[in-house]
Amino acid sequence: MPSAAGNLSLVAAMLIATPAYAEDADSADANGGDRSTITVNGQRSPEVELGTVRGPIIDVPQVVNVVSGETLKEQKVVSLEQALRNVAGVTTAVGEGGVINGDQFFIRGQAAGNDIFTDGLRDFGAFTRDSFNYEQIEVLKGSSSTALGRGVAGGAINTTSKAPLSTEGFTLDLSGGTASYRRITVDANRPLSDTTALRINFMAHQNDGVDRDVVNSSRWAIAPALGFGIGTNLWFTAIYLHQQENRIPDYGVPIAVTTAADIELPVTELGVKRSTFYGYAASDVDNVNVDTLTLKFAYDASDTVKLTSDTKLGSYERFFRQSRADCPAATCGNLLTDTNPLTIPLATIEVQRGGVDRDTHGIQNVTTLVYTRPLAGLRNELVVGWDLSYQTSDVVTWRNGSPAFKDLFNPANTGASVIPGDVASRRDLRGTDLAVFIDDRVWLSDTLSIDLGLRYENFTSKQELLTFAASATTVITCNGIAQTGGQCFEQRTSKNSIFSPKASLIWEPSEAISSYLSYSRASVPQGNAIGAGDSLASVTAGGTISRSDLPPETTETFELGAKFALFNKRLLVQSSLYQITRNNATETDPSNPSLLQYSAEPKQRLRGFELGLSGSVTRDLRLSANYSFIDTEILEAYTGTTGTSGAVPYTAVIGNAVRYVPKHAASAWVNYKPGGGLLKGLELGGGLVYQSKVFLNPENTQVAPAYAAFDALVAYNFGKYRLAVNGYNLTDKLYYSQVTGGRVVPAAGRSFVASLGISF
Repeated sequence: MPSAAGNLSLVAAMLIATPAYAEDADSADANGGDRSTITVNGQRSPEVELGTVRGPIIDVPQVVNVVSGETLKEQKVVSLEQALRNVAGVTTAVGEGGVINGDQFFIRGQAAGNDIFTDGLRDFGAFTRDSFNYEQIEVLKGSSSTALGRGVAGGAINTTSKAPLSTEGFTLDLSGGTASYRRITVDANRPLSDTTALRINFMAHQNDGVDRDVVNSSRWAIAPALGFGIGTNLWFTAIYLHQQENRIPDYGVPIAVTTAADIELPVTELGVKRSTFYGYAASDVDNVNVDTLTLKFAYDASDTVKLTSDTKLGSYERFFRQSRADCPAATCGNLLTDTNPLTIPLATIEVQRGGVDRDTHGIQNVTTLVYTRPLAGLRNELVVGWDLSYQTSDVVTWRNGSPAFKDLFNPANTGASVIPGDVASRRDLRGTDLAVFIDDRVWLSDTLSIDLGLRYENFTSKQELLTFAASATTVITCNGIAQTGGQCFEQRTSKNSIFSPKASLIWEPSEAISSYLSYSRASVPQGNAIGAGDSLASVTAGGTISRSDLPPETTETFELGAKFALFNKRLLVQSSLYQITRNNATETDPSNPSLLQYSAEPKQRLRGFELGLSGSVTRDLRLSANYSFIDTEILEAYTGTTGTSGAVPYTAVIGNAVRYVPKHAASAWVNYKPGGGLLKGLELGGGLVYQSKVFLNPENTQVAPAYAAFDALVAYNFGKYRLAVNGYNLTDKLYYSQVTGGRVVPAAGRSFVASLGISF
């Protein structure tokens, strides 16, 4: 395991080794280059424009991993989850603990399901995002509440939509492949005048689960965008998105719990076929309708004053019902591992929540003023603005069905589950966020600058919960008091005044080198992710306070980083060392007194190192590669019931690794496309994704094993046409693409997709 001192030495050595990089910078300057023209395949380097995080990536004092449009095309990426396989240190969760299945990610070990943004604005809902309308994807690593608002503890994911262009173009792509894979995308751009254009992107997609029984997905989407003032100092763009999907969700396979083993593994590591599906073909369902409208306005009043104002309206309607399989020790895990062929292990199948009907709506406006004029004779860049949002989520939950028992090896998955069909609860959530932010960067000299930022926000989350007893004799808890039968109405409100600071010291000895030392703090208030199921918990029986009474969680990040532009600024190298300390909210109940906890892991420490490369090695060879090392430790833990005196220190897990965080992770993608000669038109690509083992619980007894998966591309471009074949998981490795406590989802086995693209 690399030591912290060793990693610091490595970064220091990279910072000191300036002559080789200075030569690249001088060469670029001789050709009229500057900091804003770091090129990738002859194009301008991607820039970040998110509130107080803006400018070329080499200037941003945090790690920013970009999945470019070229990479999305070459890998035939169809979803946000697939795209993020290119970013080491990002893991995907199945969706548990109140968080519904969808795009649920962890960045640097911190939950980021509510930290997904589109065009710099928060994407309110939880659903599986198709990538058909993505220009590129940026992953910002590190606490970013100052720039993006509440949450964003480990980082943020921003997708940039395809915008109208001043030149006419049309692209049609037809694909087919393994497991009934069929897909069509259309990208059409039409200028309506010199400064006005219309762009329409369309997608239709269908596929079954590769090496997964029953699982399938069918979706379509359309995204028209209209732009005014293109190429001028005053422009406006409207982008509409409609996505509709019907699928049978995959809740994976259980972990085999045993009374004998120290390490518990997925049942697919113990003889169960990875294709085994434990749900019900006729009743497991996920139906989604998403509609969003994004309005982007920008005005460059002068060389020193720029104003942007972006607004998003979103509507997310979803009905979701899934089946979860468990493998408890007595009836399953022990029988699976006892080597006796006559014993039949039985998986316990639970129909979670009997179905959830969720209707989420949101509106957000972010307005920013950038003012760049000297301050007291020093170069200065000031950013001020506001971030206002309002979100609602109305949730109807049907009562759970009784658990069923299925043969672990041969579960019957035809027919439908048996559920009562009556409503268990109705929950109405409302969230209001009013924030102002300021960020000022002052250059103390030509090479040294300080960047200071602060965001203040007032976030209020309200919940109204109506719970129905299953019968006249059922005991339910209502406002902390046990009652028999009837119904219970509860109201909860969480009000938070949050300050999110950041500070960076930035040293830029040349135009091709940037290094920084940063501190940032993120805050996650109770009821933060309204659209993703982050509700305000009720008071438990005998308790006096609930989760709504707790202050926000806080995450503090210290980071030391360095960035270099190599090969005449065609290749960008990023490296960083960081430490994250996460403090979950805990509070003593003065009237009991009892300790109310937020989770089983209230305090964590994560120390990591990252190294990334992106850009062109030569004119014909592009490279994207990154590596992440994270050493994690649980510093504090409790057991017991929230809001009661039963919460006591959980010493057994103190010192253990944090769940869902791989110690080592790496990804790489190489594309070779000769620009001339006999091989002109040929395109070859290859990629690797590696992840070390992941613990699934605080006890570190449940494990998803390490894996390495390989992908490849062969394509030929001729005139207006492009023929391509992509191969995925070429070694047919059994590994797990989504993880959570007690369950994992097997990734697709070996598969192929052939496509024909037509552009003119």
